Amino acid sequence: MSAPSPAPPTASPLRSDAARVGPTGAVLDPALTDPAVAALLAELDASASRQIPPHPNTVDAYANDWRAWVRFLTDFNAALRAADPDAPEIPDTATNYGLFVAFVGWHETRGLAPATIRRRVYGVAVTQRRRGVSVPPESLAAALRKTEIYEGELARAGQKRGRGKAPAVAIPHLRRIGARLSDDTLAGVRDHALVLLGFAIGARRSDLAALDIGDIEISDEGLVVNVRYGKTGARSPAVPRGTHPRTCPVRAVLAWLGELAEIAILTGPLFRAIDRHGNLGDRRLSPRAIGEIITRTGELADLDIHVTGHSLRSGMATAARRAGHDAKTIATQGGWNPNSAALFGYMHIADQFGDNALQGIGL
Repeated sequence: MSAPSPAPPTASPLRSDAARVGPTGAVLDPALTDPAVAALLAELDASASRQIPPHPNTVDAYANDWRAWVRFLTDFNAALRAADPDAPEIPDTATNYGLFVAFVGWHETRGLAPATIRRRVYGVAVTQRRRGVSVPPESLAAALRKTEIYEGELARAGQKRGRGKAPAVAIPHLRRIGARLSDDTLAGVRDHALVLLGFAIGARRSDLAALDIGDIEISDEGLVVNVRYGKTGARSPAVPRGTHPRTCPVRAVLAWLGELAEIAILTGPLFRAIDRHGNLGDRRLSPRAIGEIITRTGELADLDIHVTGHSLRSGMATAARRAGHDAKTIATQGGWNPNSAALFGYMHIADQFGDNALQGIGL
């Protein structure tokens, strides 16, 4: 005689079957649904977060991504109201599939690089979740797929956002960057000095990376920067004082030198790595790290161009030409050969309307 079949298990009155299923449909260990266990695990998570705070740059990047999300929704809601004055307002907590895809499309019209769009999509998703808002996996997947399609379209058209000819940083861009960088952190002071000095001397990333503290000479008129290992040889461009506090490269560099002097750093690399806890290291920043910092400051300021490491160099040449300086003066400041095709390309951008064959002919 066979043994009787065991009776099917009955659900505990304290834990339903539904309570053992996680948000993704996975079955949870019943112990994890115990309120006391859940509370203990939540406290462990909170303790870990206090011990491992996010890097300040990550916090800034997520905040910038969220501002982009809010601006997108402002534009999106305005378009809805233009079509229908009675259209409801889409809140910033909405995370549906269609809205995330529209967010990507909004960036496409602004000409941002696919890599920037991906980062912003992830940044918005992280912020939503931290605010307690569920982000459906299909929304994230759809946005990333839309970005992938956009990237393919650019490739087929022979374009690649974020690469190729660097868009020039202009003085208004520098003002926005200066307004966003904080003087209360070492990284903020360093990055401000790096960007403004890079613009002032038309620096390549490698120029900035190679600078030592001793390469900066201070005078009443401003600075003399000894670029010892430039691509076209050594040079010593002068940097006069600016008229606006937040775009004056002399003030920014002196502020950074002051921070270094306070911790008894008087020699060695000018631009050094800073760890996630704000501690200054001995290691010289690499040219690649310099470029990443420059790009990040542009994103932090939400500029309408994708800033690269070369944008400061092209920006100085373009701004100087618009101010009326000749090729020789600009070449001396930025270390170009006076007959450089790249330099004349920047000058053409500045001259294409002011010094145009159609000016003054009576059209």
